[in-house]
Amino acid sequence: MKRTDPTSLSPEALRAVRIALISLGFLFSLVALLWAGLFSANLHPVQSRVLMAALGILLMALGAALGKVRSIPSTAGRFLFSLMLVFLLSEAIGSAGLYLLSRFRGEAADHQGNQGIQRENYRPYVIWRASPFCSETVNIGPDGLRAVPGASDRADALKVFMFGGSTMLGWYTSDEQTIAGRMQGLLSDDAIRPVNVTNFGQLAYVNTQEMIELQLQLRAGNIPDLVIFYDGVNEVTTAVLSDTPGTHMDHDAIADMYEGGQLGRTGAVRPSILVYLADFSSVRFLSALLGMEDRLDAVLTRSEPASMCWLHGADYVAPHEFATDIMEIYQGNLRIIKALSAEYGFDYLVFWQPVIFTGSKTLSQNEMEILESENEFLASVCLECEAIAREMQAQNGTFFCITDVFDDREEDLYLDMCHVSILGDSLIAARMFAEVEASGLMP
Repeated sequence: MKRTDPTSLSPEALRAVRIALISLGFLFSLVALLWAGLFSANLHPVQSRVLMAALGILLMALGAALGKVRSIPSTAGRFLFSLMLVFLLSEAIGSAGLYLLSRFRGEAADHQGNQGIQRENYRPYVIWRASPFCSETVNIGPDGLRAVPGASDRADALKVFMFGGSTMLGWYTSDEQTIAGRMQGLLSDDAIRPVNVTNFGQLAYVNTQEMIELQLQLRAGNIPDLVIFYDGVNEVTTAVLSDTPGTHMDHDAIADMYEGGQLGRTGAVRPSILVYLADFSSVRFLSALLGMEDRLDAVLTRSEPASMCWLHGADYVAPHEFATDIMEIYQGNLRIIKALSAEYGFDYLVFWQPVIFTGSKTLSQNEMEILESENEFLASVCLECEAIAREMQAQNGTFFCITDVFDDREEDLYLDMCHVSILGDSLIAARMFAEVEASGLMP
């Protein structure tokens, strides 16, 4: 007697399942290709898009395979295939869930700090650049540079390079509202030539990285008319976090990658498997639904010992002495930039940026809470560096200490120690533009 498999499908049902799987797979692939904004709330948007595309391809392959065989013959193969399918489906649901949750909470994904902008692309000599990213208001090109709307591509355009860290890259703001984006508008309104501003701002960059990037551009024949540097907070923060003036961010972690040690240079154990699991969109979405985001963030945080500066402050090193070392290195960079300017024929201006510790702004209640939460030694070093920067301004016609740019403002401007609101960025850009005009650099 011929037996029939109770799990087998009729030809009509099998055909319907095939069409459904191929259609669903095509839809997932299309979403991954065309809807970048769906992934902007994810911790790693690029990887999430790749996983979504992989899910689409897997579903289409499954649909095509069902036209030839009715089941996966190997139990192990069926189990592994099912496991992969469940994982990719959960990641797709997690990505969509995070996006919808951010909208439901009124937190536009483009404006959650720099979520979506990651420094994951290796760049020779300067170590990293931002990963490509695309959304309605935040756009990072394949070259790792943030878009500047309105920048002219004409050969006779006034070419302006703007360097800095995340404050130049843009924080809680759209492309046209970054400092570089606003400078594009201000210069275009006033110049008799078209203007092309390039935003070279990168997350956590220090001036040495910016100077090297400038040299790489000059070596390649990309010669600007005007270069603007906007620095300060990263020079101080990296020095305090590493106990070493003149280094870059995450020095120890990057050194460990090269040296291949099993322990961090500070003795901290490397991240466990929980850290990697906590990166998945499905895990983050579930933790958000269950109200466990704080616990998840605690898992993601590496438990490295704080620096000696952070722990002991002035008992470890005098703030003035530490600040002097920081600023001597910075002034050495400026001498190199001056030599490059003379050799390649471009003008340049350098701006020492405001932070919540510096200047004489009347702080709002929110800003006072930010100030009180910060490290006292870091604040002391920032104030010492500001005093040295003011002395430098008196001796250098291309250097400007603009820590007083918010002195006459009382409203909320600081979002944290150094990042400011859209209004704050507009005031900084206006100050820069005024100094460009006063220096006679406008054509």
